[in-house]
Amino acid sequence: MTLNKRFLIACTVILLNGCNQDEPSTSSTTVEPPKTDVELLNEQEWDDNRVYVTKDNYILMKEANGTIPGIMKPCFVVNSAKEWPREDLSNTDSYDLPRVDFRWNNGGFVSASANEKAIYESYDKVWSIKTDGTDLRLVTDDFSGDVRIMRRSPNNRYLAYSYASRTSGGTDKVVFDVQTQKSTLLGTDLGHSQFLWAEDSSYLYFEDRAKYWKYEIATGKTTQMDDDFHFSEVGVIYGGKRYVVSDFGVVIYDELTDERLLSFGYPSKGDEIYSQFVKDYNVRKDFHMKNSSISPDGKYAWGESSKYRFFMNTETQDVKLEKKDPKKKSQYRFFDVLGLNADYVRSASAGSARQYKLTKDKKLFAQTQHWGQICSGHSATLSWLYNGFANNGAFIKEDK
Repeated sequence: MTLNKRFLIACTVILLNGCNQDEPSTSSTTVEPPKTDVELLNEQEWDDNRVYVTKDNYILMKEANGTIPGIMKPCFVVNSAKEWPREDLSNTDSYDLPRVDFRWNNGGFVSASANEKAIYESYDKVWSIKTDGTDLRLVTDDFSGDVRIMRRSPNNRYLAYSYASRTSGGTDKVVFDVQTQKSTLLGTDLGHSQFLWAEDSSYLYFEDRAKYWKYEIATGKTTQMDDDFHFSEVGVIYGGKRYVVSDFGVVIYDELTDERLLSFGYPSKGDEIYSQFVKDYNVRKDFHMKNSSISPDGKYAWGESSKYRFFMNTETQDVKLEKKDPKKKSQYRFFDVLGLNADYVRSASAGSARQYKLTKDKKLFAQTQHWGQICSGHSATLSWLYNGFANNGAFIKEDK
């Protein structure tokens, strides 16, 4: 058995209990128990140096591409999701770094005549992982359909998500309690999904039937909001303010009074293109942000339109603009997951993680890492950051 494999076997316990814990002392007269299936599998020599976590699930270690050579990252093969460790709020080792939720159908493509287990493995489930690529956890499989959007509460306990249901035929909106493993259906429609958590996780805004609603966690009460109330698919409530990333910029509200405090974006009235922007639909379309993100404290926001990328500081109202050009290196690409203080960013893909530590002026190429963290199934996407203040927002342990 190679040294690397012995090290990986020792460290797979990080999935459950963390690494480098003290070994219990044993008496020399203790009778060794029979070896488990996992132990027997790990005694074998595998061409890919796999290490089994359960008898149907294992980990491969692969070198990440990027500016720091020799960094090894785990790549997970999950053939039996129900055997994989669930997210456990009581395990403090899971929360020493920021994490991302993502959707993943861990099994391969199957036909309608496949057995029940194969069909289950091929369905979407919600997973989470640390931003350094370790501690993969199954969050929930308590649904049957294709996930559309996920948003975790600031206290990490609740996951709001929607999915195209195979049973209702609509888009179900759900709150899942990670602690009790219970799901609450908020609504079902054929439309768009949006969620926004309160800063203290006590309530949730959501969209259903083209209306905005407020759901209170403690009471289960749902209240329809006024027509002039606004939030967005990408936003955050922090420091008593509600940050709304709109199609063309950021709008900030006082969360208590709903007073509109500030709005800005690109282009503004002082910009040369503003008059044409107002008059010309095609020009407006060029600046319409199709993808966006926001930092956990609302200080930074990012957006991407068909022709431009925008990076916004909500405190200074400074907007950086970059025109997409395949012949030039981008400074504002892969900002789909925006860390605290915009020190780190990563792409929304989860099957192949692309992560960057930004320069001091918040551009790419200070450090890069790119690795495949999913080695089974056929797609893993929709990464969304939570626990974002851990480790001072740094995505890896060395940087705080």
